Amino acid sequence: MSSLLSLSLVALGARKVLGDCVSFGMDFQNGGNYFQNSLSNDNFTFVSQFEGCQNDTAYNILVDPEGDQTECSDTNLLPSDTNQLSTCPIEKSQLYSGDWAVLVISNNGDSGQPIAYERDFSLSVGPQSTSTYTPTVTASATITPLVNVTSTATDTTVTTLAPSTVTSAKVTRNPTITVTPSRVTSTVTKALLTLKVTQYSLSIVPVTKTVTASCKRPVRASKHDPVARIVPTVGPMAKKFSAKYARDYDLNNKAAYVQERKERLAGRAPDPQPLVVTDTNTVDWVTVTSTSTAPATTATVTSTSLTTATATPAPITVLSGTTVAPPVTVTAATPTRVVTRWLIATTTTTKALRYTYTITATTTPSASASACLQVGGMLW
Repeated sequence: MSSLLSLSLVALGARKVLGDCVSFGMDFQNGGNYFQNSLSNDNFTFVSQFEGCQNDTAYNILVDPEGDQTECSDTNLLPSDTNQLSTCPIEKSQLYSGDWAVLVISNNGDSGQPIAYERDFSLSVGPQSTSTYTPTVTASATITPLVNVTSTATDTTVTTLAPSTVTSAKVTRNPTITVTPSRVTSTVTKALLTLKVTQYSLSIVPVTKTVTASCKRPVRASKHDPVARIVPTVGPMAKKFSAKYARDYDLNNKAAYVQERKERLAGRAPDPQPLVVTDTNTVDWVTVTSTSTAPATTATVTSTSLTTATATPAPITVLSGTTVAPPVTVTAATPTRVVTRWLIATTTTTKALRYTYTITATTTPSASASACLQVGGMLW
């Protein structure tokens, strides 16, 4: 590798544009804000891409909100436009909310111009919040309304009075009295119609479908990383920087750097992203019955109205002056009638509704997680 003195001159001297070799942030980009799960024991990683660089290695440094630096794994500058993963010896559970930065430093080969870039971003660190989704199950039921129409028929019972007696010419006769017994009424009950009523019982059949987590790949930043504003204090580059330039640039003052970066990234901390999961306990699910109405069924019931009427028979003529024989009583046939009473019979059928709901369970094979991490993606 060529002398590192030129690197210090470029990084800490006049802020001119560096050579054609540039770096881009992938998963963490300059000026961005991101959430990190404090419950994760995974190491913090970040992915970079490079363009226009020589065959060399980039040294990567993570800078925390207090300005303290941690050396991360090196990345290659070639091939161009290829994801390069750097892993830091700090777990996500050790992170905390604030303004962080990544330094990318390299000699850029023997013939290239050295680079020193800085990637500033904000982290919001906390436990992954969980939002539970409770499905709503809708059961469809159809009801048939009954319209009841009642018609009335009148049935009259006639009562015959005892005949009156009148005097007529002198003749002897035997009068006949006809006695009609009271009418006997019998009642017959018949089913006008039978209504078939359907009761619905709902059973939920949960089906679990397992899918592999998808990797949401990041889109590369439209602009490359800006020139570094901080002097590295860890790694192989730390000893090569000139103390003279460090004093002139006044960047070894952590407090001044932290304040300046805080002002640049003010107000960028996001809220934690909620993780939505489906409640798999079907007892908790909300059930709703959607009822539709079929055309109405009309049932006409005829009822009998009983009335009483009095019949006056013709008078009996009695011959005066003679003995009147006792009247002969004749019993007429007993009148009968049948009153039909109509009822509406009901039969109930229970119809079981089976509602199948698919619960998607996401599995993350270690190989898929590793491949997604390599490109700076996010599993979801």
